[in-house]
Amino acid sequence: MPSRFSVRLVSPPAVALLAFGLAWTAPHTSLAQAAVPAQKLGQWESDLQASLIAEKFDDLDQTADHLRTEKTRLPGGQWQLRIFYTALDAPQQTEQDSVEHIAHLRNWVSRSPNSITARVALATSLVRWAWVARGHGFVNTVTPDGWRLFHERIGEAQSVLEGAQDMHVMCPEWYSAMMAVGLAQGWDRGRMQQVLDDGIKFEPGYYYLYLQYANYLLPKWYGRAGEASSFAGASADAVGGDDGDILYFEIGTNLIKRGDDEFPAHEMDWQRLQRGYQALVAQYGAARFPENQLAYMAWKFQDSAVARQQFAAIGDAWNRNVWGTRDYFDRARDWAQSPTTGLLPGQGQPPQPSAPVIR
Repeated sequence: MPSRFSVRLVSPPAVALLAFGLAWTAPHTSLAQAAVPAQKLGQWESDLQASLIAEKFDDLDQTADHLRTEKTRLPGGQWQLRIFYTALDAPQQTEQDSVEHIAHLRNWVSRSPNSITARVALATSLVRWAWVARGHGFVNTVTPDGWRLFHERIGEAQSVLEGAQDMHVMCPEWYSAMMAVGLAQGWDRGRMQQVLDDGIKFEPGYYYLYLQYANYLLPKWYGRAGEASSFAGASADAVGGDDGDILYFEIGTNLIKRGDDEFPAHEMDWQRLQRGYQALVAQYGAARFPENQLAYMAWKFQDSAVARQQFAAIGDAWNRNVWGTRDYFDRARDWAQSPTTGLLPGQGQPPQPSAPVIR
């Protein structure tokens, strides 16, 4: 049966997400997709970074245009377009490296002012650079200079993105980048929701937009307890079927990691998370990242049977974005392989790794 994420419906009826004022629209037709093989993905990302340094901007624009048109998905369901932007925003080793990196991106926008790709890439790096200046501590730990640089860089990112609003070619990642600006600037819910709604209408299958909004709804930002999990359920219900369960898995796993143990896992439906994973593998094939995610979820929900199964599949191929450290991974795996049920004696609550960025 065709997937709602791969088939375009003519004049589809909108399914309202009443609790959050959102609407679901069927996506456009997906053309033949030629994803980069997993074993070559690292080299592909390195090539993209080299092209940026060499300022081969036409090549980068053509690559992004192709990925947007083909809607290329990798095994495990990730959009290759998202990985394209992630590669161009690779964290820099020093402040001078960051200055030079931003200079390349500004040159790209200057030479190709009508490139949506250049603007999204620059804005994405400016947002990350802003958080580097601010730091991730509490408000009272931020220096005056840190605040100044934070607001300057976020403001520039917003201006860069707003300069693309009237372009004939748009990019789904634009909406994600604009929501990242909104989070940093403390936008009200109506404004954030409008960007989300517009993004979903443009590209419904670009699930990263849901992740951004769910993060915004966490109590650590601008939401209240229970809102993010309710949003996950309402969004998944509106999509429906296997695609809805996949979306629930994507939002749920990201929420629980992002909460850094502040988000109560029990708010999510463990059975539905598992259904979402199974549907994801059925549609896009297995991949190490979601395999690690499900193992992590099993650890959080203390489901030793599922955890044991996943750790057997993973072997030694642990994912740093999921586990944070090798020690954390080993402790969870040792628990899963223990003949007893529950936490190992003296282990207590599992230690939490640093929350990774929205993948």
